[in-house]
Amino acid sequence: MIGHCQIYTFGHVGKGKATGKQVDVQFKCVPVRPGQLVFVTLKTIPNYCKAMWTQRHLVPECSHEGIRDEITECITGKLVYTVDKARNMLTVKVTDAPENTDYNLRLCHKRNVICAGEGAHRTIKPQYLESSITLHYSKPLPCLCIEGWPARVDAPRVQVCPFKNNLEELWSGITYDLNKEELIWEPLCPVKVSVSLCHADGGKSCQDLGNVFHSEGQKVIFSSVDPHPMLCTKFTTEVGAWIKCPFAKGNFSVWTAKITSKDGQQWAEISTWVKASFSISVCEMKPSPQCKPIEGNKFQTLSDKMKHTVFNLSKSACEVCVCIKVQRVDVRFSVPVLQCDLQCSSWCRVPERSQDIEKILLPALIILTLILAAVLFGRMTIKVYEY
Repeated sequence: MIGHCQIYTFGHVGKGKATGKQVDVQFKCVPVRPGQLVFVTLKTIPNYCKAMWTQRHLVPECSHEGIRDEITECITGKLVYTVDKARNMLTVKVTDAPENTDYNLRLCHKRNVICAGEGAHRTIKPQYLESSITLHYSKPLPCLCIEGWPARVDAPRVQVCPFKNNLEELWSGITYDLNKEELIWEPLCPVKVSVSLCHADGGKSCQDLGNVFHSEGQKVIFSSVDPHPMLCTKFTTEVGAWIKCPFAKGNFSVWTAKITSKDGQQWAEISTWVKASFSISVCEMKPSPQCKPIEGNKFQTLSDKMKHTVFNLSKSACEVCVCIKVQRVDVRFSVPVLQCDLQCSSWCRVPERSQDIEKILLPALIILTLILAAVLFGRMTIKVYEY
């Protein structure tokens, strides 16, 4: 600790005139640095009865509005940028930088307080500060920032993050370990998010399968997951929700189910590439859009790479709109699969499609009926006038 002592002597005053009076004393300036803690002590010389007054004062940091653009060591410069998304490129220009000082510029990933550099920084000479600098990036992540600072020891830094609202980029980091049957999501940036698995129904909704993980930048692992195109991951933050289906593209399924027919007889078959257990049931699609069970569930365990006939369908299955509902039950997260393509039930449509067709056909039939009624009425009117 460096001490700066100053002695102030009061001039001659009449006896008793200064007693109990307030005295304003202005000392000379003391050199301090931004963020420095200063202790001020006042005592008499000689020191009578150990009388002493002490107070501490914290000098504002460079982030304080009153000094950040006034004190030389606090001036960081300002960064102005444009984004070229087609070429993954940022064009940066530095303004209001300290004079006669080199300036450093780089891209970094901000994780809480620390901004980890991405590649080497660029040093700009003072005579070239008016020129623009180009920086290339790999992904427009919300934590990707441009960082600039004067090239001197312990210089404060300025950061701007061009893609801070681009949260959707974070939901692409989903991987699947086929051997461990684990679905893994590791965020590339710190983010407060709730992550869960859900069953997509083909529309905009996705039915939660339970087990919500709350993450603030930690890796999320779902164990015992059966990969299926309709099994999706749901991300929920303060600003919205996103649904990503990592198995929607590509051949990730480890089993298939289908309806097979021969000589008027039909049966359900399951092919699997792993050892698995399934629940199989027959359900009716009409009149409810939900598949209502009409026969008891049957369970079947299949060994590696084995094709197995599950069960034959009775002839009565052709009398109603039925489907075969198959779901893997030896894992924690799975979605049911419906097979509704019975050879004898060509009239039976999937409820969603049936409703869509009805929405189209019903207005068309009404319009056609009105047109026919108008034509018939016109013909009748003409015949009346003819008479």
